[in-house]
Amino acid sequence: MSNKLYQLLEIQKGITAIIGGGGKTTLLMNLAKELAQEASVIVATSTKIFKPDYCDTLLNATSEEISEALHKKSLLCVASLHESGKLAVPQMSFTELSKLADYVLVEADGSKQLPIKAHATYEPVIPEETVQVIYVIGMDGIGKKLGDACHRPKIFADLVGCELDEKLTPELVAKAIRREALADRFYINKVSSENDWQNAKELATLLDKPVLAGDLLKGEFKCLF
Repeated sequence: MSNKLYQLLEIQKGITAIIGGGGKTTLLMNLAKELAQEASVIVATSTKIFKPDYCDTLLNATSEEISEALHKKSLLCVASLHESGKLAVPQMSFTELSKLADYVLVEADGSKQLPIKAHATYEPVIPEETVQVIYVIGMDGIGKKLGDACHRPKIFADLVGCELDEKLTPELVAKAIRREALADRFYINKVSSENDWQNAKELATLLDKPVLAGDLLKGEFKCLF
């Protein structure tokens, strides 16, 4: 079996959006580095991100500038500059970007680095012509109080019918995710202990799409469903 993230997640050419809880930036980075070994890759955001330190960044670039940069290096971040100092949505449309590189990986959600995320009506910001959506779930949220471990906890609580001081379980997380119905497949991150794996397997059985789980920082992962 392959040990490549992009193969296990079956990343297709075109636009892939990454949403959900904490771990999106690390997943995007790992996918970008793998794919850039054999193809051209643009990383970007439809919200706001910190400037990546693993590739060059072009701000407000033209198609000619992007093509020239990708000819020299196969991995590039394309963005505009937000007033906060973070990177924001590229000046060029994502559809146009997808014509310049084999893969466009987009961080399309914010979670304030919390492991679990519920979504407001305007979230996530999925670009047009996205071919797949990967949803990241932080296993370190399981067992913690909803109000402490979830971004937009009130929305989550309303989705599943629980209180903010209730502890998160695989059942509650799966229920919220199924009701939102936003993703094509899932990556469960920060799975290391035996108890983590038990919870991850339980969560995977409750989701209706393919699930990969593991620890991105350790480079360890496997398919659960």
